[in-house]
Amino acid sequence: MTDALIDLLGLLKETFSDQTWRDAVLPAARRHPIANLIHECPFTHHSFTRPRGYPGDAGLIDFVYRHPAARPAQEAATDAGRTVMAFTVNVTACEAVRHRRSILAAKIDEAAERRAKPAILSVASGHLREAELSVALKRGRIGRLLAVDQDSESLAVAGAYQDSVSGVIEARQETVRQILAGKTDLGRFDLVYAAGLYDYLDARVAARLTRVLFEHLNAGGRLLIPNFLWGVREEAYMEVFMDWYLLYRTRSEIETFADEIAPAAIRSQRYTDDAAGTIGYLELERA
Repeated sequence: MTDALIDLLGLLKETFSDQTWRDAVLPAARRHPIANLIHECPFTHHSFTRPRGYPGDAGLIDFVYRHPAARPAQEAATDAGRTVMAFTVNVTACEAVRHRRSILAAKIDEAAERRAKPAILSVASGHLREAELSVALKRGRIGRLLAVDQDSESLAVAGAYQDSVSGVIEARQETVRQILAGKTDLGRFDLVYAAGLYDYLDARVAARLTRVLFEHLNAGGRLLIPNFLWGVREEAYMEVFMDWYLLYRTRSEIETFADEIAPAAIRSQRYTDDAAGTIGYLELERA
């Protein structure tokens, strides 16, 4: 049922204009009796209700990761809700997010191969779940990992990895606005990444933030920026039943994030897609 519903909503979104979709189709779908059943899915319900006050919070991403922290909510759900969730967390978009977590952990390990005791910055870190997958962190090969986020609840979870994964992990509450305004003293890093942040930033802010984060790199340091690409099959379902909107982009749009950086400052620029073509990754190395 959920599979067919995703396809139907996708067809409706393609058929109607943006205004008709927003003003007529989407509200009608939310009023349909099936919405009550769909919202028995704890993953979908969490997204729609936004318990932390903003979309795509770290608690929601824990559902995607199938992390043990999300298990109590899943176990408390109805049979119907668990049935729906068994499908929704296994769609292509969620697979891409799980793969993104593995990529981030691999980039942390790669930084330790390139440089002894590298310093790493995770921007909008959420729960920093990639720390659980990093071999270099567990083996004491990272010099510093600073996790910054606007959400104190997320930072409490990320900071707890100081005891369970590595003592070099720090958690600090900072906002994107503070970073852009230069009101933070973050330091210099050999790897900077922002897992899901750019999916919510307009193009001008994304370019400004890219320049600012690039300036926090040491020579030879790398900045990694993922962003969802156009064509996500579940987009309409996410908007209707999860109230979850992302800014999807093309490769060229992702590459324009680097436009405010002087070309001479960039030693290398690399773009890659994940295997499913769902998330694009821009990697910039500082000269």
